[in-house]
Amino acid sequence: MINFLSNQKNTFLAITAMVIGVIFIDIHGLIVKFLGGEYSTIQLALFRNTFAIIPLILLLIYNKESSSLFNNLTKKFILFCIIRGSCFLLINVLYYIAINNMEFATASTLTFSSTFFIVILSIFFLSDKVGIYRWSAVIIGFIGVVMIMKPNSSIFSYYSILPILVAFLWAVQVIVLKFIPNNYSTGKIQFYSLSSSFLGSLLLIFFTTGHTNIESQGDFFILSLIGIFGGTAAILFIYSYRLIAASKIAVFEYLAIPSSFILAWIFFGEAPFDQLFPGVLLIVFAGLIIIWRDKNKKANKKI
Repeated sequence: MINFLSNQKNTFLAITAMVIGVIFIDIHGLIVKFLGGEYSTIQLALFRNTFAIIPLILLLIYNKESSSLFNNLTKKFILFCIIRGSCFLLINVLYYIAINNMEFATASTLTFSSTFFIVILSIFFLSDKVGIYRWSAVIIGFIGVVMIMKPNSSIFSYYSILPILVAFLWAVQVIVLKFIPNNYSTGKIQFYSLSSSFLGSLLLIFFTTGHTNIESQGDFFILSLIGIFGGTAAILFIYSYRLIAASKIAVFEYLAIPSSFILAWIFFGEAPFDQLFPGVLLIVFAGLIIIWRDKNKKANKKI
C-alpha cells in the first residue's frame, strides 16, 4: 500500500513537472518571438544561456552539489559537455531564427521530429536494434514532417528546415549523454554543458554584428526571463524523467503542441491549421508508437 501511494505521488509530481516545463518552454519561446524584432538572435541566445544559470545554481545548492562541482573531472567528461553545450547553443540560435520567421506552433511542432532522429542515431552509435514498429514510426513521422513543411506548395519556407536541424541537434546531445558515466550527477552535467553554451554565445557576440543596445530596465528584465524560464523548464524535464519511467511521462511532452498553438493564437493571432494538419497527427501517432514499443521492450526484459 505504501509503495502504491509512493508511486502515485511520484507519477503526479512527474506529470506536474512535465506540464509546467512544457508551459515554461513555450513562454520562453513567446518572449523570444516578442523581442526578436528588436534584438539580434545572438543577444537572445546569450541571455538564454546566461540567466539559465540561476535556476541551475539554486538546484545545485538545494542538492548540496556546489562543493563537488570541480571534483572528478576528466578530459572525456569535459569534451562531452562541450559537445552538448555546442548543440544547445546551435539549438538556441536556429530555433530563435525559426520562430521569428514562421508560425510559432509550426516551428515547435517540427522540433518533435527529434524522436525519430534519436532512433536513427541510436542504431549507429549505441548499436540499438530497431524493429518493424520503430522503423514504421520513423517513416510515418517523417511523412508527417513533410506534410507540415509542404515543400511543393506556395506556403513552403526554407526557414522550416531550421526546426528539423534543431531536432537533429537535440537527438545528438541525447546520444552524447548516453556516453557520460552514471557517476556524474545531472546537475554537474548541466553546469558544464551550460557553461560551454554561455562561453560560445559570448564569443558569438564579439565576432558578430547587428546587436542592439539595451536601454530599458524593463527589456533587460524580460530578456533575463528567457534564461530563467528556459533553464527552469530544462530542470523540470530532467526531474520528471528521473521520477518515473520515460515511457510513462514522454507522452506528456506532446502537450507542447496544443500549448504552443493556443499561446501563439492568443498573443500573436496565429492559427496555422492548414499547415499543421494532418501532418501533426502523424508526428504524434509515430511518437506514441515509439513510446509504446520502448515500454513493451522494458516490460519483456523484466519477465
